[in-house]
Amino acid sequence: MSQYDEAYAEWSANRTPENMAKLVNAFAPTINSEIMRFEGPKPLLRSRARVLTINAIKTYNPAAGAKLQSWVVTNLQPLSRYGKRLRDVYSPEVAARQAAAIDRRRKEFVDEYGRDPTDEELADEMGMTAKRVAEVRKMAVPSVAASQFDDYVSADGDVGTAPGVVQPSKVPFAQEAAYMSLDDSKKSVFDMLTGLHGQKRLPAKEVAKRMGVSSSAISQQAKSISDLITDIVNRG
Repeated sequence: MSQYDEAYAEWSANRTPENMAKLVNAFAPTINSEIMRFEGPKPLLRSRARVLTINAIKTYNPAAGAKLQSWVVTNLQPLSRYGKRLRDVYSPEVAARQAAAIDRRRKEFVDEYGRDPTDEELADEMGMTAKRVAEVRKMAVPSVAASQFDDYVSADGDVGTAPGVVQPSKVPFAQEAAYMSLDDSKKSVFDMLTGLHGQKRLPAKEVAKRMGVSSSAISQQAKSISDLITDIVNRG
């Protein structure tokens, strides 16, 4: 039995984010080999490849006859199209300028209408598609720092520090693995606290207000998610 099959069997028996992380980590050589075949910024291709690998694992049917590794490689082929699209929009300087322009227009919109604009409204203002607005935001976001999700709100609304993440290079994948295990409500909290997945980063008290819960509840959720990320990093 290959290392892939062993890791898959372990995940099949106990479908936890931690076991998924181990399984995807087993495919690291395959992912690294595949992303070298495609154009585009490698860190972003690698991040996308991990998501595609997770989707491939979840849709894999051992009874169909294909080997798990072959199924994963097949499901990584969209990286070609994704890489070309990234190449067209990705440049640190260009992305930074466009993101700054989008943020300025957003602030002007808030001043004028008293609320944040949707991506569609920003797209109309900027002469871009909504998809391009979301892409520019994503391209302009720097690599996730280890401490990005370490801040959480204490019961009285102050900011504290969750247990430290000791392996920064693994944090982006650990965050994605943790994110995929959350329910929709916690995903919203995650996105607003971190500013990921195209969302604007908000103060914890504002997150609590938008979610209709107390700051203490947001504190507990953020601490729980942070602990999960830390655990995935340390076990991965």
